Amino acid sequence: MKLIYRLMLIFACFGVSCPVLANDQLRQSIENWSGGYPASLLNEPVMNKTPLSRFYIQNDFKPVWFSNARLTESGRVLISTIKQIDGDGLLPSDYHSEVLLPLLAAEVGAQDVAAFDLLLSDAFFSLAGHLQAGKIDPISLSDEWEANRRHGNVETVLQRVIKQGDVATALDSMRPKQIRYYRLKIALAKMKLLPNTSWQKPLAETPAIKTDNTDTRLPMISARLRVWGDLPSSGAEATEADTKLVYDAALQQGVKHFQTRHGLDPDGVIGRETIKALNISPKERAKQIIVNMERWRWLAEDLGDKHLLVNIAAFELKIIDHNETVFVKPVVVGRNYRKTPVFSNKIRYLVLNPTWTVPFKLAVEDKLAEIQKDPGYLNRLGIRVFRGDSTVPIDPFSIHWNEITKRNFPFRLVQGPGPQNALGQVKFMFPNPHDVYLHDTPSRELFKKAERAFSSGCIRVSDPLELAEFLLRDQGWDHDKIAAVIAKGNTETVSLKTPLPIHIEYWTAWVDREGGINFRNDIYERDQPLWQALNKPLIHVEH
Repeated sequence: MKLIYRLMLIFACFGVSCPVLANDQLRQSIENWSGGYPASLLNEPVMNKTPLSRFYIQNDFKPVWFSNARLTESGRVLISTIKQIDGDGLLPSDYHSEVLLPLLAAEVGAQDVAAFDLLLSDAFFSLAGHLQAGKIDPISLSDEWEANRRHGNVETVLQRVIKQGDVATALDSMRPKQIRYYRLKIALAKMKLLPNTSWQKPLAETPAIKTDNTDTRLPMISARLRVWGDLPSSGAEATEADTKLVYDAALQQGVKHFQTRHGLDPDGVIGRETIKALNISPKERAKQIIVNMERWRWLAEDLGDKHLLVNIAAFELKIIDHNETVFVKPVVVGRNYRKTPVFSNKIRYLVLNPTWTVPFKLAVEDKLAEIQKDPGYLNRLGIRVFRGDSTVPIDPFSIHWNEITKRNFPFRLVQGPGPQNALGQVKFMFPNPHDVYLHDTPSRELFKKAERAFSSGCIRVSDPLELAEFLLRDQGWDHDKIAAVIAKGNTETVSLKTPLPIHIEYWTAWVDREGGINFRNDIYERDQPLWQALNKPLIHVEH
């Protein structure tokens, strides 16, 4: 059979060398596309017609992945990478896997070399682009997501592959450089190996289980905690847990560990929220990891050696200095209907004893109704009323508030510094079109809650003066100096000599330095739409 097949190849190339035949077919395909014919090869749609045409014209229509009608080692590595690309949470089928994978075990007729070569290059362009900047454009899912995606020249990368032949290194160079992406990649591989048999039936969410309670759900809870590694997975202790119906101290330690990994109050009580988290299987958690890997691909290559990171879904602020977390504080973020946007910027200055100009949207949608009920509301909170840009305040009792609507609201509301000021004693500014910033708050009790989505979009920081001291310590500011300025009650602006990059992100899954997999509730309901978009065939994805 092999002899017959080789004779067929010879006849296919009869009268013209195989490379010349391939070159001519490559040229003809590209000319056909230029003439308006559909970009389709072997019943596969071509996704990168323009860069492919430009690339092959620049390379004199030479095959990239074949030599004398034989698949090169680079071609084999590319196909093998496509076969395993689900390890990055991407779909092999987006990269012509159905027609390309058989090439690893079969030879190609000379007449098909051009078509397969183009499909391999098309797959390389798509795959490199997705590893570099993500498959999905985040703005197609939410206008509250301002990504700073990496966009390099994939054609240059492919030229490097031709010269150096190292496809694996070239593609790996397109992945995010951050170690946190690779931790998720490892976690995804482990997650796919975990059994899902203990999740065939959901656990009832009530009643809550407390220490020494007897409950028939405990054996299944123990089994799930062992799968996750929150309890020992082998030995006499694990075997005994299979039938244990009493909630003892050993099981409680496993529950607390599980609660901590899921951002729940680690009180050891197996309540509704803990049961909800326990009801989510490894298969579902794998999806959560995949969507968060895509979010990493939306980030800039360089976050800054030193940067401030806010994870909205974790209600947490961190300062990271050369991959070391040096500062951590809880935060309050926007409610679901006033979401904190995702974007990057730089903190440029702080304002001590800030005033607060009530955002127009907040003024007409929230404050106006309060004022109409009781104009004295403004004086009690120290809010002055100005008309437009005027600097002369208006007596709020002189205004016929019941005649004011959202459409004819001409005022500007400004709250002076003081204990009732909504921004507290300090705000951290990184001017942006969203009018979002970090600030203090008089509502300190909210930081005691596990989930803290209570603001109108801005980010409230626990212990903001400690953050201010941390940011200004290299500029001669210490706790006493900051406290002295605040005690005077005057507004003072302090610029940072070196603006600090800030990244406001939304991660519902990550792996910590100790290797623990952490999950958080999808408070803005963003995971499922992204999962659905990632699983649409590439031909249906809008770019």
